[in-house]
Amino acid sequence: MSNESVELLSRYIRLDTTNPPGNEHLAVDFFAAILKAEGIDYRVYESKPGRQSIRAEIKGSGQQEPLILLHHMDVIAAKKDEWSFDPFGGEIIDGHICGRGALDTKSLGIMQLLSMFDIHRNSIAPNRDLIFLATADEESGSDCGVEYLLREHPGDFPAGLVLNEGGYIAGGIAPGRLLAMISPGEKGPCWIKLKRKGIPGHGSTPHENNALERLTQAVNRLINYRVPPRVTPIVAEYFKRMAPAWEFLQPFVEDGQESTLLKIIDGNGLLALPHVKAMLTNTISLNSLHSGDKVNVIPSYAEAEVDTRLLPGQELDAWIETLKHQMDDDEIKIEFITKGEGNSSDMATDSYRIIEQALLDHYPGAIAAPYLMLGATDSRFFRELGMLSYGFCPAVIPADHLKSIHGTDEKIASDSLIKGADVYSDIVKRLCA
Repeated sequence: MSNESVELLSRYIRLDTTNPPGNEHLAVDFFAAILKAEGIDYRVYESKPGRQSIRAEIKGSGQQEPLILLHHMDVIAAKKDEWSFDPFGGEIIDGHICGRGALDTKSLGIMQLLSMFDIHRNSIAPNRDLIFLATADEESGSDCGVEYLLREHPGDFPAGLVLNEGGYIAGGIAPGRLLAMISPGEKGPCWIKLKRKGIPGHGSTPHENNALERLTQAVNRLINYRVPPRVTPIVAEYFKRMAPAWEFLQPFVEDGQESTLLKIIDGNGLLALPHVKAMLTNTISLNSLHSGDKVNVIPSYAEAEVDTRLLPGQELDAWIETLKHQMDDDEIKIEFITKGEGNSSDMATDSYRIIEQALLDHYPGAIAAPYLMLGATDSRFFRELGMLSYGFCPAVIPADHLKSIHGTDEKIASDSLIKGADVYSDIVKRLCA
């Protein structure tokens, strides 16, 4: 399996599935040829020309509900001149497989594929249907991917459990120990467009109803709003598990009070760290502003695009009312670009315990902790239908390499991929036994 995983990932990365436009049909052809040679049945779904997803299945006894192994084939754009290697070269450099998707999420897809092959090649009779699902369009909202599949072909995707992207086995976070992250939940993306009209005029004669000025004043009030922190169950358990590595968390372990944890985090300066702050608050990020086309003309129209992310438990309507109150401008119209609430799956399940124990068996001495995904994944669509979904990738990734996800010089060590594939296969067998 070792050479096979490296060779397959290298080939997979060479397929440019940048979204947009996606061209996931390239990856579907890649998987279809491999599955056909392996003798495993598959089906291809096309939502739009070139926007394809693929599903393969090994039938089980039906004692348990199906298990879906889910990853997305599309990747975000990579500017070649900003990388130290070809982002779609799939080169092996200094023991690393290099290129866009090496972490997000083509390596996971190869681990999932090989775990299915392990069942098939060893004639293991699973107690549930095992489904490999590689999808389009995750990076742009999933309209052509999972959302389309569950809307148009719901009968093909029943599941008792979905395994998807989420945490890694991270080095460099817990001093002297690996951190095995399993994601049972994630924040909800609520992307909004703010529109403001005003009175046009000549730039030589300013007035108080300049659309751009009014919008920027409101947006400034919004981005300066200090969102109150809140401790969700996933985050509370994360910090409890981190206590052996971070001794300053002991008072929280002893009393379990949200106020104690927030006091500790604030007192140690952690709340000033963007990653920690995002774990504890709904976030607001102004990422786009448009207005006017001439320097000497007062614009009649201005708009801004704002990325907000909601913690599980935050109601969408209440959040929108909060934003309106902070902007304090009734003339601003709000449109949704995409909307969703945070979501989570129960951690107190046999499936979660099996995954956690397997990770600890393979990485002795690691800390296993639940992790709240700060970005959105396709797991949300399955959770909305009542299906359990956990996210993890059992490969060791140094903390500084995690920054390459949606960044530059994305890569994964060959030995991490090889071991990750072995661990993933073991987890799938435990879940199908």
